[in-house]
Amino acid sequence: MNIYTLAKYPFLSEAKELVHRENVRTEEILHDPIYQRARDIGRQRVIDALDQRAVGAYPVASETDALMNVFSYPIARMIVASVKHPFFRGRYALAEAKRAYEFLQQESAEFLGQVAKELNINVKENLSLHFTDYLRHAPSSSNKWKLVNMPLTQGWLRLQHRELARVLQNAIQQKLFEELRDLNPPAGVTNVFNEEVTAITNTLQQQEVKEKAEMGDASVAKLPPCIRMLLAAVQSGTNVPHVGRFTLVSFINAIGLDTEEILDLFAASPDFDRERSRYQVEHITGKVSGTDYTPPGCASIKTWGLCPTEKMDDICHRVKHPLSYYRIKGRKRK
Repeated sequence: MNIYTLAKYPFLSEAKELVHRENVRTEEILHDPIYQRARDIGRQRVIDALDQRAVGAYPVASETDALMNVFSYPIARMIVASVKHPFFRGRYALAEAKRAYEFLQQESAEFLGQVAKELNINVKENLSLHFTDYLRHAPSSSNKWKLVNMPLTQGWLRLQHRELARVLQNAIQQKLFEELRDLNPPAGVTNVFNEEVTAITNTLQQQEVKEKAEMGDASVAKLPPCIRMLLAAVQSGTNVPHVGRFTLVSFINAIGLDTEEILDLFAASPDFDRERSRYQVEHITGKVSGTDYTPPGCASIKTWGLCPTEKMDDICHRVKHPLSYYRIKGRKRK
């Protein structure tokens, strides 16, 4: 790939190899005036992710501009990792993935296949995707994307160009989030970008206070770990499976949130459509189905892989249902 293409997709292995070939020390990237443009773009990537929920397309008028764009990506990653906030890691991963999606729609089918291969997704020349990869990465916020509504032949789904690009967006988002989760920034990063890290941290703390206030009596502090995990995933824009959305909606409905409050929690989802989501929420809460679904118990939640076992506490080990956890936690706080 040429340098201009790598500037669009700086998360690809070829872009990383380019950075390594330049043989630039971290100290140079953080302090050398030559890389000031890269630092400025890196800052902007992070700010755009926080404020706009999508990384912008920064000017690339020359090969030097393109190279600075490539270098800006690891700089942005270091800033995000320094914030040390899982919600923000998710939002940044989504912002980069959404930017990639805009570019991918304009690429050839062959190029999409190359990106898919790097993401360990098997795509045929006719844009057919194996159903196992589809289930892992397809959007889950719309009935349109349900497997039963897709053309399936001997385990393969024939996708339109834009549909495959959208599936790749989710795969890119997951890849970037996992990489950020395991990234430990160099010691000098926080000092160089202290202003940005402090501002982002303060903004996230203010948002958390606002969200807790908006939930009213349905306190976030009383939520069981599984529900907190699902709520954080939804609010960071992470793709949540259907069973996860059902679990979250049925639970927060049971503790007193109404339809509009539930929809507000889902507003950060990548494919959020308020009216379509309203129907799905009101189906689960019984307003259109006539059945007010009870949240699933702990056994089902574990079977579905929605239980963050590493975050279980003493209450988790004593209860068999997340609502029991919520009630016990409420008594303890009082």
